[in-house]
Amino acid sequence: MHTCGSEHLTNHNPHATTKVIGAYFKDRYPEGKGPSTKDLKNSIRIELGCKVSYWKVWMGSEIAKSLVRGTHEHGYGVIDAYSHMLRTSNPGSKTALKIDENGRFKYFFVAYGAWILGFAQMRKVIAVDGTFLRSKYGGVLLSTVAQDAENHIFPVAFCVVDSECDASYRYYFEQLRSFVLDTPELCIISDRHQSIRKMVSIVFPLAHYGCCMRHLGENIRNNFHNASVVYHFYKAAKAYNIDVFSDHFNRTRDLVPQAATHLERVGFHRWSRAFFLENRRFAEKFHERHMKFINAPTIFIPSIEKDIAKNINLGNKLLVHQIANYKYIVTGQDEVATVDLLANSCTCKVFDIDKYLVHML
Repeated sequence: MHTCGSEHLTNHNPHATTKVIGAYFKDRYPEGKGPSTKDLKNSIRIELGCKVSYWKVWMGSEIAKSLVRGTHEHGYGVIDAYSHMLRTSNPGSKTALKIDENGRFKYFFVAYGAWILGFAQMRKVIAVDGTFLRSKYGGVLLSTVAQDAENHIFPVAFCVVDSECDASYRYYFEQLRSFVLDTPELCIISDRHQSIRKMVSIVFPLAHYGCCMRHLGENIRNNFHNASVVYHFYKAAKAYNIDVFSDHFNRTRDLVPQAATHLERVGFHRWSRAFFLENRRFAEKFHERHMKFINAPTIFIPSIEKDIAKNINLGNKLLVHQIANYKYIVTGQDEVATVDLLANSCTCKVFDIDKYLVHML
């Protein structure tokens, strides 16, 4: 049996095995990451004078990474130990492992304690998506994220599954249910994957299901190849009131009727801000919290303070005329709005949804 190690790899012994190449390059992957296969092949040629095939160098690099961070098989074998250490070092974390009838890995769910605590203080809007894992055993990584008060992406949970199907999404949502409550205030956004929509209706029947505006926009771009239609779609999706929405949507219909039909089939309440049902519930929730803290000092997060300061400067340039008790006509910025201070509303609908804007300052 040939037992020469990497120390014997020279131009006098050019027929190196992948294991020998892996041992030789192990030190170049200190954290499991290192040079590309092309760079390694050039290194062997320059340092050792050996000509080795690209495939053999690639296999050697995979072995080198395995020597540093362990094999995939070892990783799957220690999931139970990893789960225990994760919950010990991150109190309040949730993990769940499911295996099939043969004792093989099927699903693995993780939600860190800090994520669970953080999400409890946020508006209950989450986005769910899946991405393929490009590793030896493949699979799909399902993930859920929210958005914090500063509009930063906030992770909520993730789950490794075999594929995007009804069974995997049902398992994932059932694990989420342990700390994401099924209420009318909950909104779940996705890319219109059939399994997501189906399992949301089963596991979260009270929640509102919405479609990701960006995915719809990219579908329109790829299917109809019309930049103007995409422009008017985004304008319609982001519109605060129905009049502005209708203006841009009608232009979409004039340009490409098939695109408008597709969006109507999806449902306006799934992707449009103006038709989004949750905005009405949010207004009620906002009023409830406002009354609770009405006597507290007014302190906003930095991004909101910045927007309010900007709106105050814009508000100084507006013309205001009182038309009734607590009602005013505000003119400026090429638009006219009616503000009702008693009802806390504005005809532009921006305040009704965002709860702060220039017309109300």
